[in-house]
Amino acid sequence: MMSNKAVAFRAIPWALALCGWLTLANPLSAAGPLAIQGAKIYPISGDPIDSGVILIRDGKIEAVGTDVDIPGEAKVIDASGMVVMPGFIDAHNSAGMSQANEQNAVVPFLSVVDSIDPVATYFEECRRNGITTAAVVPGNSTLIGGKAAIVKTAGSFVDDMLVRRDAALKLSLRPTSGNRMSQMAQLRKELDKAKRALEKESEKESAKEDEDKEAAGDKANDSDSKDKPEQSKPKSGEDADESSDKSTDKDDDKEKEQEDQGLAAMKLAVQGRMPVYIYCERAMDVAAALRLADEYSLQYRLVLGQACHRAAKLLAEHEAPVILDPTLVFWETDERTREDRKIILPEIYGAASVPYLFQISGSGSQPTLGSSYFWYQAATAVKYGLSRDEALAAITLRPAQLLGIDQWVGSIEVGKDADLLLLTGEPLQISTWVDRTIVGGEVVYDRSQDEKVKRLLSPEAE
Repeated sequence: MMSNKAVAFRAIPWALALCGWLTLANPLSAAGPLAIQGAKIYPISGDPIDSGVILIRDGKIEAVGTDVDIPGEAKVIDASGMVVMPGFIDAHNSAGMSQANEQNAVVPFLSVVDSIDPVATYFEECRRNGITTAAVVPGNSTLIGGKAAIVKTAGSFVDDMLVRRDAALKLSLRPTSGNRMSQMAQLRKELDKAKRALEKESEKESAKEDEDKEAAGDKANDSDSKDKPEQSKPKSGEDADESSDKSTDKDDDKEKEQEDQGLAAMKLAVQGRMPVYIYCERAMDVAAALRLADEYSLQYRLVLGQACHRAAKLLAEHEAPVILDPTLVFWETDERTREDRKIILPEIYGAASVPYLFQISGSGSQPTLGSSYFWYQAATAVKYGLSRDEALAAITLRPAQLLGIDQWVGSIEVGKDADLLLLTGEPLQISTWVDRTIVGGEVVYDRSQDEKVKRLLSPEAE
């Protein structure tokens, strides 16, 4: 049995979120081939490989196995005694934004790309804690919060980090003002507007032949109008009037452009071509979200609040995985009996056979050890019945599949991005550290050069 002191010591490297920007001295470059040898490899997509070799070239995995030839020009990392696995994937988080929620409730035209800060503490902590890919999503205090983006967690500029722009649309059933009835009515209003726009486009296409005939007639009329004298130009007074209206016209044009962009995003959503995150705060929201998804043919991803565990049986009827609240274990007071009971989300959803993924605490929250780190959440799920293999897949391959990026990340396979973790021990053990994080074949975090850890573990700190 590990002592409380040992548990606290293990938590140290994962709890440094407020200490500033991490600098690395001379990280390995992705310019030439890189080989990692001697480690136990967890590919996730297959059985573990003991004392294996991973060869990386141009940011991609070129070979994996025990008999891989290492070219002479390759830089070699001796990972003997370590474990290598794919980087963790965060399927839903708003912490990478400069501001999590928008002031306006209906803003489908907004994109988180305009608010992602590459030097945010969130991304530094991602690299330290083994997260290599993240879906940055508008927050939950909204109605239609805008468009999400999928990014790598290393890069100097947003464009360097982007995996997929406009990856999904964020909807929320938690009322921003008023009640749930008005929230749903407004949401249906916006979705209906998109459906009507698509119906009009379909009608226009069906009448294309008639329009072509009319266009031919208009062309003949245009040739007759050439003989008509030109109209006189407006006088100077008219010019002055036009000048005074320019600023108003620009504002109107900008507003019209935003409306068009927002409507375009909503049309993609009701066509099933742009996935939607739907945040459900309560169990009743789950039922409403499923009805909404069925009514409008939405390709949905449910993000669940703590109280949604009461809808576990309903969720079991649907195959889509859900994203659990960051706090997996908590106490709840029964409203009728006033008795406290311990709620264990992995146990409840596991018993109902609901496939689930994890998320970590975002900005504006009060994180605890359990809500802040994927390794801890996965280990908690294993404690309450999830197999180790499923737990590891739930923080790597399965979120990649949910996001539609598993052709690039989520497992260690030839041709995929070299987004890897070098761990000092087994992934779910409390004594294990992230030794190095590799994104795109480049070492972006090295624990031996982590000044924060050095300061924390110095004799003065003890």
